[in-house]
Amino acid sequence: MIKILAGLTGLATLGLAVGTIAGPVPVYLPILSLAVLLVLLVADGVPLIKTRVPLVMRFLIGLFAVSFVALALVASANGAGLIPETFQPFLPQTGSSIISAILAIAHLAISYIPVIRRIAEMANPFFEAKDRSQLEMGIFGRWPMSLKALGLGLFGVIIVLNVIQVYLLVRFNFWYNVFYTALQDKNASVFWTQLLVFTFLATIWIIRGMTEAYLTGILKLHWREWLTERYMRQWLSDKVHYRLALDRKSTDNPDQRISEDVRDFTDQSFDFYINIFSTSLNLYAFVQILWTISAQFPYKVGGFDLSNVPGYLVWVVLAFAILVTYITHLVGRPLIPLQFGRQKVEADFRYNLVRVRENSEQIALLQGEEVERVGLLERYKAIFDNTLSIIYRNLKLTIVTLGYAQINAIFPLVLLAPAYFATESMKFGDLQQTSDAFTNVQSSVSFFITSYATLAVFKAIIDRLTTFDHAIEQADAARNDGVEVVPAKGVAAISGDNVDVRLPTGERLLNKLAFALRKGERTLVTGESGAGKTTLFRVLAGIWPYGKGRVTLPRDESVMLLPQQPYFPLGTLAGAMAYPLPAGTFSTEQFSKALEQVGLPQWSDKLEASENWSSVLSGGEKQRISVARAILRKPAWLLLDEATSAMDEENEGGLYNLLRQALPDTTVVSIGHRSSLAKLHDRRLGIVKGDDGARLEEMPLAALGNV
Repeated sequence: MIKILAGLTGLATLGLAVGTIAGPVPVYLPILSLAVLLVLLVADGVPLIKTRVPLVMRFLIGLFAVSFVALALVASANGAGLIPETFQPFLPQTGSSIISAILAIAHLAISYIPVIRRIAEMANPFFEAKDRSQLEMGIFGRWPMSLKALGLGLFGVIIVLNVIQVYLLVRFNFWYNVFYTALQDKNASVFWTQLLVFTFLATIWIIRGMTEAYLTGILKLHWREWLTERYMRQWLSDKVHYRLALDRKSTDNPDQRISEDVRDFTDQSFDFYINIFSTSLNLYAFVQILWTISAQFPYKVGGFDLSNVPGYLVWVVLAFAILVTYITHLVGRPLIPLQFGRQKVEADFRYNLVRVRENSEQIALLQGEEVERVGLLERYKAIFDNTLSIIYRNLKLTIVTLGYAQINAIFPLVLLAPAYFATESMKFGDLQQTSDAFTNVQSSVSFFITSYATLAVFKAIIDRLTTFDHAIEQADAARNDGVEVVPAKGVAAISGDNVDVRLPTGERLLNKLAFALRKGERTLVTGESGAGKTTLFRVLAGIWPYGKGRVTLPRDESVMLLPQQPYFPLGTLAGAMAYPLPAGTFSTEQFSKALEQVGLPQWSDKLEASENWSSVLSGGEKQRISVARAILRKPAWLLLDEATSAMDEENEGGLYNLLRQALPDTTVVSIGHRSSLAKLHDRRLGIVKGDDGARLEEMPLAALGNV
């Protein structure tokens, strides 16, 4: 599309050049047209593909290029006398094409600023997505389209609506002059006519505002949905979430980053861009008005007439706003790290509250309420200290911003009053128009001042999402780190060769293990607590990222690991038993039979009940249902990590015998400490601690009671 626009701009450049030679076209138009053409080519990666900017920025550059060509052609036609006098009051301001060219050039330039580039790269995938969606248009129905078309289309319409907003502000500015002059002159006919004009402009303003608010909300909603799904997919893919949890230094509170930070990013990045774009247009439009009016306000200082300085009112506004902007930056700069820290301490406090809620039974049994209270208060103290620092900093910033707002309310009138009182021919409407233009320019220039605190929050959000992206990339890149787990044909054992397992700190846990877990042979793994038994099972399951060596698995044979503390998702009991498969994978009869086999027939009538099963079931019941999961799925290899430790020896023995009967083709490998397990297994491997990591040794089952 950019290449097509470049071709059309090239044709426009030739036409404008011919018009300049002929006379009616200003010489700056073909020059600007050539500059816009070069911008389009560079944005699209011509001649160097490395210079190509993200799609969302190319779209904006193309939009401004189209605006420039259209406005330049209108200006050329008007210069040639082709537009009737009737339409003259509604034409864009002279030189409006200049701002379109400047915006195209500016967007190319800022796309190479690191923070802007980062924002564009984070936003860009949404605007390139080809996923199908629907645009809800109320009484106008639903319009199916791709996310790319929806995103870029709504973005373009919102940009146009903001252009209309600035145009209406300019019309209101000229309306002030006519309306207040009519009041001063007591001209009733003009007064009532201008009220009708105001009604027309206000109606358009309301319709425009309603349309923009609705379309902006729809765009943000789709953007957040897509970005949330993208982060969840990356976080939950290929054990990335697990590797992030192991490496606590990489990132904190991914749940908050996916929920709150994504929401705030989509809201604020869009709002800031629209505000900055609208502010830029507003500044351009009213600077032109203020520049023209400056010559009409004779203003002498010490005998020197300021009206001899072109656009002196503009320079006064800029000087005042730049001074306050610099002061605001100095005062508000520390807010950025404070806001970043605020997100972290808030999330830490919330996370620990959730932990207390989820472990309330254990806390109550151990009477640990006081310890938990102290711990929570310590984390809240971090929130208190951080918030107090932000309050102090905001207080200083508020002094600047509120002081500026109060001065800004009266400064234009104080500045213009001497000229108004000294000039008999100047009308009250002229003063009102000038004051309105002055205020608009001043508010546009001071956007940074009034938005500094919000910008600080936005910068912190970008930093948090950037570090989260980086952590996910690192975790994803580490998926091939650690022990290599290789499925192989023609093998009848899970075997390890030179397996070296380490902790996240780099400390060696298991040293150069060589082992073979033979198919059909029930193996018991024993060892002291902390020796590395559970970590060895994590290696066999292919999720432990620290270490080296190779583990070979029989190809096309499933491996299932049952942990000591089973996980139960929220939902129905049937869904919990089938997890991670859909509940519909198994029939009600299969669920009921499995429950009966593991000794929980009383739960058969609760299969469709939705509960927090982690709290409803006892420890032993949860382990029994975990065994029922294995019976339903029938894995080729079943790793039991103390998966029956909550039961007495008799019930534990009954479940092992059940597994032998219900899963005759499944090879069971267990971690356990009880001597009663010896008779339930065919072989024992012991993990023995050493100075340079633990080793794996063959041990007699009969000696288990001495471990």
